[in-house]
Amino acid sequence: MPSIIHRLSALTSSLVRCCVVAVTLGMQHPSVAHSQAIDHGALEDVFGEAVTTSATGKPQRVSEVPVAMDIITAEQIRRSGAHDIPAVLARYTSLDVQQYNAHDFSVGARAFTTPMAQRLLVLVNGRQVYLDHYGYAAWDSIPVQLAEIRQIEVVQGPNSALFGFNAASGVINIITYDPSHDRVTSGVVRAGAGGYREASGVMTVPTGEASGIRLSAGLRGENPWNRGYTNFEAQELDARRAPTRSQIAGEGSFRLSSHLRGSIDASYSRAAGGNFMDYGQIWREDKRVWSLRGRLVAETPSGFIEGQVYHNALKAFYAATAHPTDSALTVAELSSTTKLGTAHTVRPLVQVRHATMTMLPGTKVRYNVVGTGGMWDWLLQERLALTTSARYDHLWLGAVGYDDPAFPYGNQDYDRSFGEWSWNVGLVWHPTDVDTIRVSAARGVSLPSLSDYGWRDSYPDFGYQDTGTPTLSPTVVHNYEVEYRRTSDLIRGRFGLTGFAQEYTGFSSGLSTLTFAPPAVPLNTYTPFNLGTARVLGAELSASGKAAAGMSWGLRYRLSAVSSDFEASSQDPKRTSPRHLISTRLGWARGPVELDLFGRYSSLVRGYRALSEEEVVLSEVKDYVSVAARAGFRLTERLTLAVEGENLLHGRQQQTLALQAMRRIYVSLTAAF
Repeated sequence: MPSIIHRLSALTSSLVRCCVVAVTLGMQHPSVAHSQAIDHGALEDVFGEAVTTSATGKPQRVSEVPVAMDIITAEQIRRSGAHDIPAVLARYTSLDVQQYNAHDFSVGARAFTTPMAQRLLVLVNGRQVYLDHYGYAAWDSIPVQLAEIRQIEVVQGPNSALFGFNAASGVINIITYDPSHDRVTSGVVRAGAGGYREASGVMTVPTGEASGIRLSAGLRGENPWNRGYTNFEAQELDARRAPTRSQIAGEGSFRLSSHLRGSIDASYSRAAGGNFMDYGQIWREDKRVWSLRGRLVAETPSGFIEGQVYHNALKAFYAATAHPTDSALTVAELSSTTKLGTAHTVRPLVQVRHATMTMLPGTKVRYNVVGTGGMWDWLLQERLALTTSARYDHLWLGAVGYDDPAFPYGNQDYDRSFGEWSWNVGLVWHPTDVDTIRVSAARGVSLPSLSDYGWRDSYPDFGYQDTGTPTLSPTVVHNYEVEYRRTSDLIRGRFGLTGFAQEYTGFSSGLSTLTFAPPAVPLNTYTPFNLGTARVLGAELSASGKAAAGMSWGLRYRLSAVSSDFEASSQDPKRTSPRHLISTRLGWARGPVELDLFGRYSSLVRGYRALSEEEVVLSEVKDYVSVAARAGFRLTERLTLAVEGENLLHGRQQQTLALQAMRRIYVSLTAAF
């Protein structure tokens, strides 16, 4: 296996070097549009299927994109019966979705789905909601209501060069309704077992020609799952905290002139509850996250130029820690998507990032990253297209207040910089009107998080402390895959088959995984390190269609076979994702009635669970099957009543290393205007 990957890498690298030259030439031209600068609805009417601009900057049907992308539509989200984005992903994709508590999720692509999983980039309309402080997506803090989502774009495999910073295992891009084109106003109230209560709403208001404002808000609370806590979690870490969430967001999109559009959006969310941490322990966590962004899109004779600046901020409070964690990220980005003749589209890009984290008074760890790259999409023939992208990111690391003799690293250890290349190559061929073959290769890079670099906390009562490691190397992922998709009249749908091979080098363990005790340090010190190399061979099968009498169905299967040369750690990441995953769905609709059934099978997973500060054990979760369902009835043209259920087969079931999943039944009333 390693020799195959090395030969493929050598051949692909030669191709990439040739393509980088072409991309560089393309950068010399002026700068087709960002996802929020086009009318998705109008294009969907033309193409007859969901449309995206995320991969290349120009509008494309999902069958044309050069990456392994699936799109979950607003109609599918509505009929899912889910009230969390990860639950939607579990019902329509082959992603590994693990739910640790009533509100706490981790989502991974193809392998290595640990708690607080890194390497999966999550975006909302192109803005990163992936949190730099711990390097993961806090799904309960994403300030988006399900009713305002137009589509969710799911990309598997490393795509750092196409999508940006840390898209090393995949990308989730959440596209909301654009208030300049879409008119969506709705409200949802939901109540159910476990003390669940929710109220949310979305409103769009036109403000002029091709201009508008969208506002959304949501409140919810519930009881936590009640089986699976350790005594230490319940007594010392306040892990039984009942989860609550509140969110508010707004966006204004305006036509400033015939060739210039502008938008501004802001959001705030607060989420509190017991969260499963990466080292296998549930802590009470209280997160407050806010963001502010401004964007401009200018139309030129040959394409679009887009600029955006945004700021994300986090304040998090954890049980057993004396001080909150403060983190901030500022990003400035400029791109230009240009059509050169009929066969070529290029998109150069430059991005500047500044991220900081403060844990203790007088301390701060920071990094600055400058990234530059370009994309070249070449229509070789009418049915054959080649897309190539390359990106270089250079990081400067620094810290102040770290000269403490109780810890092994001081300020000077953080004075370092390095750079990494990422690239993507995808060849898409349509041999017939119904067949698509895609061959792709990629190198993705996942930079360590601020916590991996600079976390610092001490627990002398328990005899240990945590610290980041400033010498950590990035995790690099090479991926090679072949995909075949076919549209079939026989099933009134489509099916697809994908085979992939991946190699991870410098795989990072995450925080708190190894005892590191230099003689000069008085306490046992836990710190992250690079575990080694891993390889993944796998396949994905998908099929969906429609039958008579309003029936629809879908099936997805994913195989991921992992082998590794990892050093021992308290995560054992090679078995944290199941080898086999199956998602199925069956739907029926007639008149005012809608019925939907979802099933999911996961094979065995294994990982470490911290029973106390001194005892960590290797735990195992056996194969399981879970079922969710929704029954909806349209009372009027504007009102829909639904009964929704999850984990219906068992009152309690062990599905992850954390708490036992509980059966929950809900009733919702949705009003659409």
